[in-house]
Amino acid sequence: MNYKSLKIILTPLIFFFLSINLYASEWGKAEKSEPKLFNVEVLESTAQIINDSIDFSSTTEAHRRIEIKSEVMTTIEKVLVKAGKSVKKGQHIIKLEEFDSNQDLYELDLLSENEFKKIALFAPFDGILLDGHKIGGELVMPGEKVYEIIDLSQLKIFGYINENEILSISEDNDVDISILGENVNGKIDYISPFSDPDTKTFEIVVNVDNKDLKFKDGLSSMISIKKGEVMAHKISPSILSLGDDGELGVKVIDEGNKVLFKKVNIVEDTSDFMLVTGLDMIEKLIIVGQQYVSNGEEVGF
Repeated sequence: MNYKSLKIILTPLIFFFLSINLYASEWGKAEKSEPKLFNVEVLESTAQIINDSIDFSSTTEAHRRIEIKSEVMTTIEKVLVKAGKSVKKGQHIIKLEEFDSNQDLYELDLLSENEFKKIALFAPFDGILLDGHKIGGELVMPGEKVYEIIDLSQLKIFGYINENEILSISEDNDVDISILGENVNGKIDYISPFSDPDTKTFEIVVNVDNKDLKFKDGLSSMISIKKGEVMAHKISPSILSLGDDGELGVKVIDEGNKVLFKKVNIVEDTSDFMLVTGLDMIEKLIIVGQQYVSNGEEVGF
């Protein structure tokens, strides 16, 4: 077989094998450039408008409460007002043994006002008398409590707000209060400028008008501080994840089909669902498989 004949036979074979090698090379590159993606299940969620609030339970307390103590050793001559009765500011509550003689001296300017007040037990403000257990003829010692008086014309309700929410409220926020199921209005009177070092919470005081004395001291109450309208997503608690810094959030899919962790704030928590803020109006939430994918990872769905 001459060279010319051999060339005719071998040339097609060489091109055939070169084509196979080229195809295999390109196919290998394609295989390497298209890695298999992890598939997750996604739910498209749209935010809804809700009225956000801070809610907590507490008890009512009298606006003012003061103990009246004897400043001298003396004997009670007569109890003038019984426990549980209303008194007016300046009303004589208990008459001490030396009162009449000291009053005469006081009116003659022979006794100072400060000395006279030591045996003149009058109501310091309008209120209700408590602990009226003293009786005529009973000896009282200096510093001993003689009676207690409370002012129920206004009630105080204490609450404690966590540090994540304290910046969202002020004394201008509307407050709804339920006392034993009856709705009343209240007003924030005080917000502590510092937190409790142990609980990281801030004390607040809400005042409630009670001029008709309908409500008593120590009643159960529910307080709702209105924060205004917010856009929130309704999610299942099961899709929550923890970020690298331990922050609570969810994993979503961005426009490039990559995983993105987003921190959320819980505004309502029930046994069936949560309402959270911190997300865009429309989000693709990863609801299955979120625990197996990382932030920035491209996934299929």
